[in-house]
Amino acid sequence: MNGGLMMHSISLKDYLGSRDLTEHLKLTKELTFHWANWDQTCLAQRKHYKNFNNNFHLMRLNQTLQELKTKPVWLCNKIKVIKSDLYSLYESYLDSRLRLTWFERKDEILFSFDGEQGPYYTLTSMKWLDNELYSKFVMRKILLEQYTLRSFRLNANIPLVFKLDNDVNEYGDKVQIHQLSEVGFIFKIKDKNFLNKIINSSILELKIPVNQYKKVSSLKVEDAFKKLDEHQNILAGDYLLFKIESRIINFYGNMNNAKRSSDEEFCIFARYEDLVPHGHEIELKNIFAPLVEKTKNYFTKSLVEFETNKTWKKSA
Repeated sequence: MNGGLMMHSISLKDYLGSRDLTEHLKLTKELTFHWANWDQTCLAQRKHYKNFNNNFHLMRLNQTLQELKTKPVWLCNKIKVIKSDLYSLYESYLDSRLRLTWFERKDEILFSFDGEQGPYYTLTSMKWLDNELYSKFVMRKILLEQYTLRSFRLNANIPLVFKLDNDVNEYGDKVQIHQLSEVGFIFKIKDKNFLNKIINSSILELKIPVNQYKKVSSLKVEDAFKKLDEHQNILAGDYLLFKIESRIINFYGNMNNAKRSSDEEFCIFARYEDLVPHGHEIELKNIFAPLVEKTKNYFTKSLVEFETNKTWKKSA
């Protein structure tokens, strides 16, 4: 999950079940965690929100989504125009089989918010989709046991310097590490004009600020987060160069996913081992994977405390 408010304790006991469902748990200036990004916290939240109609946070989220039923949408193909609503459109998009047909069919479906006469836009332009609203639909489906759960990942906002071999320029404000897992990164690129540039390039160069993360590799997770939060401005010497072949990016369906993005931002995934060190021997897997694993292990213990605390409250 993306966006949302953030809080400053790293205890799941103080986070799960008692906060706004969009809220992130702040770990450092660059790292946060959201409950929907781990199957174990999803299961814990399901238990807590089992009584769907008797919880303020869930009722508020559901009310926001129900209001979309009052927002009309006109859908048009070559044969007819159908009046629907924005709620139904999101629900259709969440059906993976139906979503696939949108992008595979030769005759485009068009949509309009203004009326039967249009103007109309292609449904696959994704101009109708708001990422925050979409996240709320996903959260509700997770809590209602209707959605595939994710393996553990952290949200991140780590700046990168980005260069393509077919472009003389370096870009320091267009790319960031958006998520970290035990196997790789998700990068967020803030300009869809880079789609074709990436497709037409051979090599992507990424300068990644690994120095501060390297320094905390031997620390316990709480000490590591504290040290990372104390880190001041990123210096030129903090960055190390890594290269990845453009063809590898296509292995994971990144370009298809990017084309379906609803705005000018899009995300691409790469495994740590796909990024080859250049001019040094530091492997990214040895820098970020242990931190993610340590955080998951820490949260596993914290989750036991959360469940124990709930049981104690019930029996008190």
